[in-house]
Amino acid sequence: MKVIKGLAGASGYAAGHAVVFSRTVIPTDKKKIEDPEAEITALESARSRYVRSLGLLAERARREHGEQEAAIFEAYREIASDDVFFDEIKEKIRTERVDASWAIEQKRSETESVLDGLDDPYLKTRKDDINNVCREVTAELQGAGAADPIAEAGGDDLIVFAEDLTPADTVRLDRARLKGMVTEKGGVTSHTVILAKLLGIPAIVGTGPMLSEVQNGDEVLADGGSGTVVLSPDAAGRQGFLAKQKKAGLRESLYAECRAKPARTRDGFSVRVDVNSGDKESIETFNADECDGVGLFRTEFLYMGQKDYPSEEFQFEVYRGMAEKAGGKELIIRTLDIGGDKQLDYMDLPKESNPFLGFRAIRICLSRPELFQTQLRAILRAGVYGNVKIMFPMIVNLEELLQAKSQLEAAKRELDGRQIAYRRDIPVGIMVETPAAVLLSDILAKHVSFFSIGSNDLIQYTTATDRMNEKVQYLYDSCNLSVLRSIRMVCRNAHANGVQVGICGETASEPRLIPLWCALGVDELSVAPPLVGRTKYIVGQVSKKEMEERTEKLLASGSIPEAKQELSGILGELGL
Repeated sequence: MKVIKGLAGASGYAAGHAVVFSRTVIPTDKKKIEDPEAEITALESARSRYVRSLGLLAERARREHGEQEAAIFEAYREIASDDVFFDEIKEKIRTERVDASWAIEQKRSETESVLDGLDDPYLKTRKDDINNVCREVTAELQGAGAADPIAEAGGDDLIVFAEDLTPADTVRLDRARLKGMVTEKGGVTSHTVILAKLLGIPAIVGTGPMLSEVQNGDEVLADGGSGTVVLSPDAAGRQGFLAKQKKAGLRESLYAECRAKPARTRDGFSVRVDVNSGDKESIETFNADECDGVGLFRTEFLYMGQKDYPSEEFQFEVYRGMAEKAGGKELIIRTLDIGGDKQLDYMDLPKESNPFLGFRAIRICLSRPELFQTQLRAILRAGVYGNVKIMFPMIVNLEELLQAKSQLEAAKRELDGRQIAYRRDIPVGIMVETPAAVLLSDILAKHVSFFSIGSNDLIQYTTATDRMNEKVQYLYDSCNLSVLRSIRMVCRNAHANGVQVGICGETASEPRLIPLWCALGVDELSVAPPLVGRTKYIVGQVSKKEMEERTEKLLASGSIPEAKQELSGILGELGL
């Protein structure tokens, strides 16, 4: 029996058999060529095929998992379509009369060295994306295009072991046979973890070197919640694991029973449990009977894969359809939240070294009134058909909020002039996802109907941590006391002004934090659809009053480990 420890990426239990994914080594030895132009033609042909394949992967990821996963392939496509980058490769082929594979490898290596020497963590992490693109273009050039990493493995209970899995690898995996994932590299926000959570399977990442200890077909027990993998377990280990798995199965049955019921704490505090939506599949599968509404409806998917801005009518039909499906339950539509990290050709957005701090979201909308008002008019019109609300993202000061509301009034005047029906009293809220919005929340609350805390970005901006950078993963922590205190401040300021508060990041469904959200009086939690039942169940086990008495002590602690220990202890007391 061998035990492997890693980071707890995605919780869950899986018993199955190992399949080791070893990436094919693509030769890049230097070779002299006779016809540089023919070599360049072959390179361009391979690059074109690869770009087309990325487009298909992006559409599949968008359809199956939403914009966050699709954006990864859009970023890859941007790199693969970068003529400046590949022009230098072609120049090397011409001047040195060398084969394209070697020229790509030289350019990749040079770029990696440059990025490693920079202080900018975002640019450093782009190194991995560039490496993956170069490797896959080279594979396409040599006729060794990527395929399902587990296609040749037998069995239907496979747990894949790999050094790392690229976004393309994760999308190509046979989901029907995949039961879990274990990687030597990666952090808790890696593509592997994102996919595992969406599929509801365990993922253990960042184990360090371990592939030499794993053989295809090895019996595997994977516990994603503790980040533990057991190879070739003995009878006692297997029995203990199966007992945990059975207990988890019983718990899942309890969660399923709660899905269609209202969420109330033991002392009667109600919490709405909504779902996140914003892609074709989630719209098609949305069931208003199993949630309290849609707490975050992302609209970016309407703009992706288009040749021009989506029309008012096109958007209106989508929003109206969703409002009608919600059947009177709230539908919170976030206005366009796109930026330099998601490039759309027709939007002509600037390429930025750090797009998360750049021209994005409300900043784009305020600078392009026609784009903004087209969307606002569509949302206003859809408001006639249900309980629709508007939410502005990335607000960092009062001036931005007032400008956005002014644009909303302009959209109303346009509809009045056209004599088109719309909801005149549509509720307006904002995303609270930056320290600036937190510190101004007492002022901002006087101008909105609700706040929605975007905890993913709030953690990132508060801790100055790129959540996709493995080297600073230890700082990206949902239990960071600065973040938790920030959320307490937002709740206090909101409630003092009669404004409701929701949370729509991943922390909304994090079990150990749900009792804390109840204590702080969070009114709404917006979660991934599969997590509605679990979230409601945990709310039902909590006493808000009892948690309030413990919260101040917890938030007074200066120690993240102490806070985690206290929160885990509370969860244990609740039988979880």
